[in-house]
Parts: sequence; structure tokens; C-alpha cells
Amino acid sequence: MFLGLAAMASPSRSSQSRRQCKSETRFSSARSTSDTNLVSLQSHSTLSASTSLYCIGQSDQLVICWDIREEVDAGDWIGMYLIDEVLSENFLDYKSRGVSGSHKGQIVWRIDASLYFMEAETKVCFKYYHGLSGALRATTPSVTVRNPSANELPQTLGSRRLISFSLSDIQAVGLKKGMFFNPDPYLKIAIQPGKHSIFPVLPHHGQEKRSGIICNTVNPVWKRERFNFVSLPTDVLEIEVKDKFAKSRPIIKRFLGKLVVPVQRLLEKHAIG
Repeated sequence: MFLGLAAMASPSRSSQSRRQCKSETRFSSARSTSDTNLVSLQSHSTLSASTSLYCIGQSDQLVICWDIREEVDAGDWIGMYLIDEVLSENFLDYKSRGVSGSHKGQIVWRIDASLYFMEAETKVCFKYYHGLSGALRATTPSVTVRNPSANELPQTLGSRRLISFSLSDIQAVGLKKGMFFNPDPYLKIAIQPGKHSIFPVLPHHGQEKRSGIICNTVNPVWKRERFNFVSLPTDVLEIEVKDKFAKSRPIIKRFLGKLVVPVQRLLEKHAIG
């Protein structure tokens, strides 16, 4: 099977960051007599950091504590983000919350000098995500990460940002045919996390595209079709070839072949040309 990689766009980021509301909220000094209001004020999930200023290589350990009032799951995770980041996929680092299933807990977070902290000070925050639904449960206040060695870091930026790319001119060669019929193949293409990826399953995983059907051939070519995806470089592209009408032809298997390609390999191939 041959893959044609179309032009790849640059890493995608939200063009607009959320602006903090500058208007001050005024609170009445009168105490509410509503039990419902009192309960709701105490029912919000919280995530906190042990300090608002962390100096790489000098500060004591950073402790992230959670108190989650909604449903929790063993797959819940906490990500570290630049303060203006709004996409869950664009974390700088992440840690599994653990499998204890507790609504309350804490985890020690060590921040090392890296290409994400090339400036003297960088503002980050931490976010708690529900593993099953991907829902944001809680966010910490801003933490300033100070890097005394910032000027010594190389001036290149490694990134885990989502990238967008397109596939076109896909061709399959030598598909298996039945005793009496050639297959009517089509493609099912999906983005999945890599087998050895340390990242959790994220919302963009599971993207799936299907091609049109090429009738009566063992060497199909999808010339006029383009498939667009977003992914992390650590993801893989799964391409399955199936026979559309195999269900009505018991002598032909529906599954005709599968190819798994690391996204990073596609990017390198495109860069080489």
C-alpha cells in the first residue's frame, strides 16, 4: 500500500486565548439563608498547588492536591499547561492521578529545565481531567516557574502541539480476491495513540474517515480523495482496507488488509520530499 502525503500545516494553536474578566464581582455581606446556596458553594471540585512560585533546581517539591466532587475514575489525569492554553491536548507534561479511586489526594510534581521553560519566568497552571469523558474537573491558580538557567538553553522549541496534515492518492496493491469475485474495497482511516505512547487517550484520538468504494479491483487507487487529520507526532495512523459487499459473499473475507504508520514517519517523509 502506498501513501501520498499532502502539504502539512504548521502546528495548530488557538488563535485567541481566554481573557480574564477585569470586572470585579461584588459580594453582599448578608449571609444567605438558602440551604441550596450554601451546599452549592461547597460542591465545586478544586485543584491547588503548594506554591505560586517554583524555581527550577532550587525550590522544594511542588505538591498538587485535588478535591473532586464529581465522578472520578482510575483513568483521571492531571496536565500542566501554559497559562493561556485552552486545548486539553496541548499539555507540557501530565501525570496519572493514580488508581486508588479517591476523590481527594495529592501528587508530587517535579519540574525540570526543558525547552518549555526557555524564559526566565513562565506562567503555568494544572488541570484535572476525567479519564472517561475528558471533562475538565478543576484548574489551579497560576504558578510562576522561574528558570535560573534560561539563557543557557538552546533556542529551539520542542513541541507537543497538535499538527494538521492531509493524505491523498492512496493506493493498495495486490488485494486478495475471492474464487469468483474481485473485492469492492474501501478505506477506513483512524488516528490512535501510539502503542508505546505515555500520553493518555485524548479527544482527537479515534478520528475516523472512510473513503469511497472502488468496484471490482484488487489494485484500487483513491486519486480524488483527500483525508484531513489532526494528531500528535507520537500518534499512529491506522489504515484498514475492507470489502464493502463481503457480507453478501461468504466466500470473500470483509477484511482485506491493514497498515499502521507512525505519524512522525509521515512527517519526516514529507520533510524529505
